[in-house]
Amino acid sequence: MKRSINGLFSLLLAALPCLTIGAADSKYVVPTSEWKSLFNGRDLSNWDKFLATPKGNEPLVANVDPRNVFSVKTVDGEPLIHVSGESYGAITTQEEFSNVHIRLQFKWGVNRWGGRKHVGRDTGILYNGIGKPNPRTGWLLSVENNIMEKGVGQWWSVNGAIIDTEGEWITAENELYVPYKKEGAGERNIVWRRGGPRITTTSGNGITPPFDVEEVFGNWNTVEVVFWGAQCIHILKGQVNLVAVNPRYKKGDRWHPLTHGRIQLQSEDAEVFYRKVEARPLYGLPLELLGYALSPVATEEGFIPLLTGEALKDWKQAGAGKFSHVDGVAEGQGGMGLWWYSGRAFTNFVLRGEFLQEQEIADSGVFIRFPDPGNDPWSAVRQGHEMEIGDAHPENATWRTGSIYPFHASVKANTKPAGQWNTYELVARGHDYSVRINGEMVNTWTDTTQRSLSGFIGLQNYDDKKTVRHRSLRVKELW
Repeated sequence: MKRSINGLFSLLLAALPCLTIGAADSKYVVPTSEWKSLFNGRDLSNWDKFLATPKGNEPLVANVDPRNVFSVKTVDGEPLIHVSGESYGAITTQEEFSNVHIRLQFKWGVNRWGGRKHVGRDTGILYNGIGKPNPRTGWLLSVENNIMEKGVGQWWSVNGAIIDTEGEWITAENELYVPYKKEGAGERNIVWRRGGPRITTTSGNGITPPFDVEEVFGNWNTVEVVFWGAQCIHILKGQVNLVAVNPRYKKGDRWHPLTHGRIQLQSEDAEVFYRKVEARPLYGLPLELLGYALSPVATEEGFIPLLTGEALKDWKQAGAGKFSHVDGVAEGQGGMGLWWYSGRAFTNFVLRGEFLQEQEIADSGVFIRFPDPGNDPWSAVRQGHEMEIGDAHPENATWRTGSIYPFHASVKANTKPAGQWNTYELVARGHDYSVRINGEMVNTWTDTTQRSLSGFIGLQNYDDKKTVRHRSLRVKELW
């Protein structure tokens, strides 16, 4: 639904402050993603200090640090964050972050303490930290990018969090090739393997990278965390060394996602220095990392079919034209109209399906999160979001198949020639959207206009004298 409605979209979007109107079409302007320093070079006034209590059960009081476990020191003329490591704890940003790219440099000091005096030096970046710090550690419920000798990039459960990854369990056979060596006979951990089987951790497991590129002792290392849309990507010296998805925690009988929170830099019995600590907001995954993104759902278990069986009775037509349905295949005719599933609204979900364009640039779309449209298909246009099905090489990038039209263009269509079926996966979680076509991620986008977080699912029929067919439409809710 592109060319004939550009004028209408110009009117609809002109009133939104984060949109500008281009000559060819309405163009959504992605907010800038600029780096912000989290260390002012003078003191830790924009951080809170939390140190473990002596008995591990007293309520923590912020910024009580009599031994200066956390301080600012000038070394070779440069101000650095110094962590003595003498006590478990963390410095904690006062600011909260959601989709974020964190970057810093670290190098080890000489001193080691306590129970970790004779094992690998250890600290870490905790992100999406929520709740109150644990009195035994000073750490929040959070996601960890561990900074540890032979294990930079590891994930460890903090206060009960779990996560999903691709990999394999470390066994006696492969342990020889894993840089991190377990610290006790009882450890049962996972090594990340891109493309491996999906594994869900428990609070007792860790995930470790399959390689180690850390600089030799005394040199600086650059560590990065990329978190967007429940994707956790850890990077050491420019190399992705661990990917996980769906960080979450259990409260009562329900699982809750870890989607935002504070950042902590740990103290864990090892002396360490930090510098160049900075963060920037993300409104989608960096393009070079699209190929690393994991689907939040690895299998077909739990999906609800929408184009077969009892679900068919709940489909309604809004507007002109119609859909025919034969043997599980739905075909749009005439329009512009909207065939929508009225059985229920959905909030956070994974939507999978297949489409076939009988002719080149045959036009359709998959609409989500729109209100009951009655007989007005434009309700979905104005209040929901559309995954575009149309041209693989359009004049305007937001007309390309896989785009969230008209807001954010896909990087490519990744579609097959006309007459062949294409698969897609559309994920809606909070205000984050991603599109995967034929197995490849082509679009990630955060909706800063913050349209509806819940609504119905529908298919567009469009009067371009061409045919698009749909089949295997199915949905699974996310927590």
